Amino acid sequence: MRFLKASAVVASAAAGLILAGTSAIAAPAESAPSAEPAAMEVCGFYENHVTAYYAHCADSCIWIVVDYESGPNQYKQILQRGTVDIGGARDVNNAWYSHVC
Repeated sequence: MRFLKASAVVASAAAGLILAGTSAIAAPAESAPSAEPAAMEVCGFYENHVTAYYAHCADSCIWIVVDYESGPNQYKQILQRGTVDIGGARDVNNAWYSHVC
């Protein structure tokens, strides 16, 4: 998936240079936009090797559904924009938006 996102960024940058004509000067490779998640705002479910998170990127209260490995799905309320720890990475399979509060 990261490869596809990086390819889209490169294709968009190349198209922009072609459309700009001969007056465009390419920036050095060091200052090219990064396709890594750390450089972009991550919204929704993600995890590292230890913890599972849900990042809410809108200015509203929402309910999410968390799919736990060790039991039934549970609803969790996210009151405002931000990232919420929803459990251990080994115990959480996925999480998704359900509805507005």
